[in-house]
Amino acid sequence: MLRFLIERISSFTYLNATQFLGALNDNIYKLLIVYFLIGLEGVNNSGIILSVTGAVFVIPFLLFSAISGTLADRYSKSTIIILTKILEVVTMVFGLIGFILEWSIGSYLVLFLMATQSALFSPSKYGILPEILPNEKISKANGIMSFFTYLAIILGTFLASFLTDITGRNFVVAAVVCVVIAVIGLLTSFFITYTPPAGSPEKLKLGFVSQIYNTLREIPQKAAAPGVLLSCMMSSAYFLFLGAFAQLNLIPYAVEALGFSDVQGGYLFLCMALGIGLGSYFAGRISGKTVELGLIPLACFALGIGCLLFDTLSPHPILVFPLAGLLGIAGGLFLVPLDSYIQLGSPPKLRGQIIGATNFLSFIGVLLASIAIFIFANVLGLRADQGFVAMGMVTMAFATFLLYQFFDFLSRFVGMVLSRLHFRTTYIGLEKIPEGPAIYVCRHTAWNDTLLMLGAQPRRVRFYIEEVQDHSPFLKRLYYLLRIVHIPEIEPLENNRQCLETIRKTLRKGISVCIFVKDDDVEATIEQLKHSWAFQEVLEELENPMIPVFIDKEVKESDKAKNVLSRLVQKMHWPASIHFGHKQRSWLF
Repeated sequence: MLRFLIERISSFTYLNATQFLGALNDNIYKLLIVYFLIGLEGVNNSGIILSVTGAVFVIPFLLFSAISGTLADRYSKSTIIILTKILEVVTMVFGLIGFILEWSIGSYLVLFLMATQSALFSPSKYGILPEILPNEKISKANGIMSFFTYLAIILGTFLASFLTDITGRNFVVAAVVCVVIAVIGLLTSFFITYTPPAGSPEKLKLGFVSQIYNTLREIPQKAAAPGVLLSCMMSSAYFLFLGAFAQLNLIPYAVEALGFSDVQGGYLFLCMALGIGLGSYFAGRISGKTVELGLIPLACFALGIGCLLFDTLSPHPILVFPLAGLLGIAGGLFLVPLDSYIQLGSPPKLRGQIIGATNFLSFIGVLLASIAIFIFANVLGLRADQGFVAMGMVTMAFATFLLYQFFDFLSRFVGMVLSRLHFRTTYIGLEKIPEGPAIYVCRHTAWNDTLLMLGAQPRRVRFYIEEVQDHSPFLKRLYYLLRIVHIPEIEPLENNRQCLETIRKTLRKGISVCIFVKDDDVEATIEQLKHSWAFQEVLEELENPMIPVFIDKEVKESDKAKNVLSRLVQKMHWPASIHFGHKQRSWLF
C-alpha cells in the first residue's frame, strides 16, 4: 500500500517537497544562528551580527553560482539534487555540534556551508523542471514552487522564534529539529525521477566572474530570443534587489513612520511574503499552458506604485498591512513569468549556466540593496518612508523600460483579455498551431479580428493588413499600438519584396505573422503567394507553416427595446468561431 502511494505521487511533488523543506531549514537555521550569536555577544552587537550573517549568506551565491550552473549542465540534475541534500544533512549536523560547543566562528562557517548548499542546489532545482514536466505546465509549476518557497519563509521565520522561545533558548534542541527536516528532505529527493545529463562540454572553471561573462556572451549566439532572455535575467535580478531593499527597510519604516515596535514591523514582511506566495500561485493560474510575459511590465508598475503608497498611507497604519500583501502579490506576478521563461528560453545545454548566472546577478542585487539603504539613510539623509518613495521612482523608471522591452507580449496579453471579454469564442483546429512561429492568412472583416487572433494562440503576433480601410483616429491608434503593418494596395503582397523581407525577419525573431487579406478565398491566396517569385526568393527557405484561418462572427440585429445593461452584456459575449487549417466542410452557428 505504501509503495502504491509513493508511486502515485508525481516527481514534481517530490521536487517541490524537497525544495520546500530546504527553504524551511534555511530560514529556521539562519535566524537560530542570529539569536544564538546575539546571546553570546550581546544585543548591543545585533546590528553587526545581522550585517555579517547577511554577507556570509550572500558570498557563496556569488562564488559558486557559475560553478553550480556548469555542474547542472554537465551532470544529472536529479543526482546533483540528492548530493546537495546530503550536504545539507551534514551541514545541519555540524550546526548541531557548533551549538553544543557554543562556537561562534563555527556558526558562521555552518552558515557559509548552508548557503553554499543552496547555491549548488538552485540551478538544478529550476533547471530540472523542463526535464520532468511538459512545457505547458512550466508556468503553473513555477507558481506552485514560488508559493511554497515563500510559505517556507513565513513558517521558517515563525518556527525559529517559536523554537527559541519554547525551548528557553536551548539551541541544541532546535538544531535537532533542523537535522530531522534535512533528513526528510533527503528522503523526498530520492523519489525525483532520474534525468540524464544535458551533455554540456563546458569545463569547470574557478574564475567565476569570467565564467558568468562567458555565459552572458553565449546567449546571443545560442538562445532563440536573446533579447527577451537577457531582459528576463535582468528583471529577475531587479526583483531580488527590490525585495532585499524592502526587507531591510520595512522595520525602520515601521518604527519611524508607523510608531510600531521592531517585532510588529516584522509582521509587515510576513504579509509581503504571503502576498508573494499568493501572487506566484495566481501568476501560474493566469499563464496556464504558456509563459505570460505580458504580466511583467504591469506587475512592475504595480510594484512602483506600491512603494510610493508606503509614504502616502503612513498616517493610516491599518492600511499598510494590506498594502504590503498587495505589493507581495504584484511581486509574485512579476517573478513567476521571469523564472518560467528563463527555464524554457534557455538552450538545454546552457540552461544550468544561465540559471547560475541569473542567481549571481540576483545576489549582486542583494548587495546593491544594502548599498542603497546606506546611501539613502546616511548620505542623502532620507527617512525610511522617503526611501520607499525613491525606490518607487526607480521602479517606475525600470517598469517603463520593461514596457518597451515586453510591449509585444503586453499587447498580446491585453488583446487576449479583451478577446475573452468581448467574444464567446469556439476554437476549431487548435492542434494545427505549431510550437514555433507560423504564418496565418485570414480574411479581414473588422478591427476586432486582431483580438480574436491574439486570444486564440499564445505566441506574439505581428499583423499585416492588405487592405487599408478608413478607420477612426481611435482605431488607427489601436492598430499602431498593435504594430499592424499596412500593405500598399498599389503593390500586392506576393510582389512586395520589402514587406516579405520584414515578415522573414519577424519569423526569425520567434514572432508569428498574421496576414489579413481582402480575398474571400484564403486558400487560393496562400497558393498564389507560395508560387510568387518574391515569396520563393525571400521566404521559401524558412520552415514556418502557412495556416489558413477562417473567422466567423454571428450577426445580431440591435434590439433598441432592451436596456443599456442588457445590450452591454450581449455585446461582451458575442459568439464567434475561429477555424485553423483547411476547411473540410461548411460550418455555421
